[in-house]
Amino acid sequence: MRKFLSKVRAYIPLYSLIVFSLTLISLIFYIVVLNSVTFADFFNYYLSAPTRVIMAWLTLIFPFSVAEVVLFLSPVILGLLIFLAVKLGKKGKVASIKYLTVILSVPCLLFITFVWTYSSGYHTTKLEEKMGLDREAVKKQELYEAYVIIVNEINGLVDEIEYDETGASIMPYSYFEMSSKICDAYVKFVGKHDVINTYYSNIKPLMISEPMTYTHLSGIYSFMSGEANINVNYPDFIVATSSAHEMAHQRGIAREDECNFLAFAVLIGSDDPFLRYSAYLDIYTNVASALRSEYNDLASTVSIDRRAVNDLISYSRFFDKYRDSVASEVADSINNSYLQANGQTEGTKTYGMMTESVCAYLLNKYKQ
Repeated sequence: MRKFLSKVRAYIPLYSLIVFSLTLISLIFYIVVLNSVTFADFFNYYLSAPTRVIMAWLTLIFPFSVAEVVLFLSPVILGLLIFLAVKLGKKGKVASIKYLTVILSVPCLLFITFVWTYSSGYHTTKLEEKMGLDREAVKKQELYEAYVIIVNEINGLVDEIEYDETGASIMPYSYFEMSSKICDAYVKFVGKHDVINTYYSNIKPLMISEPMTYTHLSGIYSFMSGEANINVNYPDFIVATSSAHEMAHQRGIAREDECNFLAFAVLIGSDDPFLRYSAYLDIYTNVASALRSEYNDLASTVSIDRRAVNDLISYSRFFDKYRDSVASEVADSINNSYLQANGQTEGTKTYGMMTESVCAYLLNKYKQ
């Protein structure tokens, strides 16, 4: 046995042995999570949450996105790895195998991080169930009532919003201040609905925001660094709702429709008028589309203020430049496969599947 262990240590460094052992343990936990919603709830709330907090706070000291910097440096890192592989290959078989085991440790570390920070969120009890919302009960009348609430809220907020010459609404504070206000809104929401962990963190504006817009991604959560990364090239009201969405990921909500719903629910409870306006305006198109597709006669009975209409028109004109792109098709295909692999069978369609939850939540809120 000693000879065997000695031979193993000769080829596999202690670091890699530890990583491979943790990978096996993580795989066992992952399999249990896949097969038990109760365990997934426990794992996500009590084990993954502290890990996410630690990672978010560790990267919080950097004013830039650590994940983005690593992405920038990836060609250099790849080149260095190839150089070392060639160099060590000349030193013999043992050195080459040791090097390969260290390289194999990297994807293993990514898997470990994914399991311990994020994966369980795809398999927990659905958010609307935790909050006691009945999505199936939202029919014609309920959809219309929610639509009227949204329109009235937008119309009641436009006087407090500043617009530029193109008609686009303007965020009246910095991204750092926006992060703080959204964190405040999360704390307020959790005070009423204790369904997630929350804490104070910052969103990270991406340097590649403009080219990233061609992928149609308005933000991305990096489970590897615990950062909520935001595409700040988008109009301000989209930046606000996307920030709340990525912060939902940061707090353990993995399913995309649930993140969209939670971002909406959190922002409309904010004390800040711009955040409330952004949430209502962003969801307006989804609810209006759902109502018009089935009951167009009802949709025409109320209308939003012209300033809000101009805001949406400005957004549409902004997006014309990026609407049709190869990058968006590639990104959508990759994202679709990733989501389906993690149990979201509808893939990227899940982003828009929160209308019923929003309507149910609004009706419950206004009946209280």
